[in-house]
Amino acid sequence: MQSKELSFGEVTVGVDKPAVVIAELACEHRGNMDEAKRLIRAAKDAGADIAKFQLHVPEAEMVADHPDMKFWAGSMDEVLKEVNFGTKAEHGELKTYCEEVGIQYLCTPFCIAAADILEEVGVVGYKIGSGELTNLPMLRHIARYGKPMILSTGMSVIKEIEDAVKVLTEENVPFMLLHCLSEYPASYEHMNLGLIQELSEKFGVMTGFSDHSTEVYADVAAVALGARVIEKHFTIRDLQGPDDIVSLDPEQFAEMVRAIRNIEAALGDTREVSSKEAETRSWAHHSIVAAQDIAEGEKLTNENLTVKRPGGGIPAAHFDPLYGDIVGKKATRFLQKDTLLSWDDLK
Repeated sequence: MQSKELSFGEVTVGVDKPAVVIAELACEHRGNMDEAKRLIRAAKDAGADIAKFQLHVPEAEMVADHPDMKFWAGSMDEVLKEVNFGTKAEHGELKTYCEEVGIQYLCTPFCIAAADILEEVGVVGYKIGSGELTNLPMLRHIARYGKPMILSTGMSVIKEIEDAVKVLTEENVPFMLLHCLSEYPASYEHMNLGLIQELSEKFGVMTGFSDHSTEVYADVAAVALGARVIEKHFTIRDLQGPDDIVSLDPEQFAEMVRAIRNIEAALGDTREVSSKEAETRSWAHHSIVAAQDIAEGEKLTNENLTVKRPGGGIPAAHFDPLYGDIVGKKATRFLQKDTLLSWDDLK
């Protein structure tokens, strides 16, 4: 059984803590450090807990110019030539700036060489993308750094997740899983949010949700279903970054964070009357009242009593056979019609 908490620098993921929100900045900066810092500031202002980047070492990561290495933004090789931050110095600067702004830096390495660079940068943990879940040698290599890991599970079957979990467990590294649908953008029909709880129960770890939809609904639902981390692509529209089509802008992202925090506030499981609810209860509940004038000493009956609002008198439940402790008693004083009965009014 894994720990109920994972610490990533100043940010703690925990079963009894608010969900951690990761702004996936990826390569939306297009290789421009000033724009990367602009994204970091915007993510912080929008309520993100973590600003996450990506680190690619193309020659170690992929076969050059392979026709299958294409995605929505074009050839992976060509895109990375334009947008990649691939050096220790660049990611060290990003990490330092995140510290200055007050948001936690995190990064996804896409090969062992990238992970080694991040280790030199001095990262506090690792986010592993869905594409690397089956790269067991890479998972084991990173696990041996001994730092907490967040592992996405998109485009995988349960057996592949089992294998990855076995490797991380063998290396005794703290980790959690993110349910993920690697569609860009993700469709609700394929989302299967029930896996958030299922993966947690099956593997005994905290789980979260890495979302590629273009709206906020699934993220709010995921938190209600127990997700401890929400990862969402983030952009500033004028950058026209490679992941723009699956990213939220600052206003949308801030609305997502507000919705998540409001839903978290609503997830209590205590049935009690709140102070504001008590104000409503005072007029919305019903009391036993005199259905007609009742003389002092007169017996109380089903005919001379009734139930009306407001509350404040003897509760209406006592006029039902479930309690049956009103009818047959006598009035201790004259009760004018519509008088709310109190216990002092009967004997």
